[in-house]
Amino acid sequence: MSARRRLRRLRRHRLRRAALVAGLALALVGASAGPAAAHALGTGTEASNYWTVVRGIDQGVPGLSVRAVPGGLLELTNRGPEVLVLGYRLEPYLRVGPDGAFENQRSPSAYTNRFRTTPPSIPSEFDPQAAPEWRRIGDGPSVTWHDHRAHWTGPDPPAVTAAPRAVHLVVPDWQVPLRRGDRTMVVHGDIAWVPGPSPWPWALAAVALFAAALAAAGGYRRPRVLAVVALVAVLADVVHTAGALLASTAPLATELYGSLTSAAGWAVAGFGAYLLLRGKADTGLLYVLLGGVFLTLAGALPDLPALGRSQITSGFGAVATRAAITFTLGLGAALVAAGLAGLRSPRRSEPAGVS
Repeated sequence: MSARRRLRRLRRHRLRRAALVAGLALALVGASAGPAAAHALGTGTEASNYWTVVRGIDQGVPGLSVRAVPGGLLELTNRGPEVLVLGYRLEPYLRVGPDGAFENQRSPSAYTNRFRTTPPSIPSEFDPQAAPEWRRIGDGPSVTWHDHRAHWTGPDPPAVTAAPRAVHLVVPDWQVPLRRGDRTMVVHGDIAWVPGPSPWPWALAAVALFAAALAAAGGYRRPRVLAVVALVAVLADVVHTAGALLASTAPLATELYGSLTSAAGWAVAGFGAYLLLRGKADTGLLYVLLGGVFLTLAGALPDLPALGRSQITSGFGAVATRAAITFTLGLGAALVAAGLAGLRSPRRSEPAGVS
């Protein structure tokens, strides 16, 4: 077989292998769509421009406090005698006291609050008149729940549509009733539209990082530099995910589930970097390509709205979170481009003397 023929076969083999790896990566990301969605900031809580604020508790008592958590969540802490949170039909919904936190499994609110938007109908077993059936949901004096009264889920109001760069008071006085014995208390708050920053500087920064990483790595010709790019991309997504987990009020199982796809990307890209540093460029490029797809499609893209939203759930703050997403996107895309370019090029294995 002539050298040119071997070269053509080698080129076809590399193209098939690159296509196979890219297809496998896309299939894996698609199969992990659930964890990828849960990876969004706050393990499922999307960034938003709607800001919920608690103004106070009418007839409040010492030891009782309520605060808003980004994403339409409310957190009640009660260090005194037991308090009931009343549901949308004024039925007993939550119970919080010295013995822990409990949810009434017969409450229609327990069913409604499983959904991001209000469901069109409620099954008959959820009856506001039925005797409560309490299920423990926490051991401490605090409870966090998703309350449709305290967040906005509908289309943007006309005032917001007409002037999206202005601040608007959307709901001037939402209310959530509480009860302790014969005493009724009411939590009051507002919902406002607060526009976020322009996402374009962050998008341009991601493009600049993409170009700089490819230039520094010579595309794929400097494997050690490409390994550093992979490790920095992993570090950026670790920061991004850790910030979301620190601010999350979700159960531990939900947090771990939401981090599965990211962890897979970290492991694959990290292993690819290790192989590149060991001089195993062919195999290393395969793993770098696969890890780049994970980091880009499952790590960065689900949270892209955060680049232009004002309300972000993260323990590291909005700027650090946007920066982490930008680095993950730009460097992750560079890993994909470098991996594809390297796998489709026969130059590293050309037979001697071929021109």
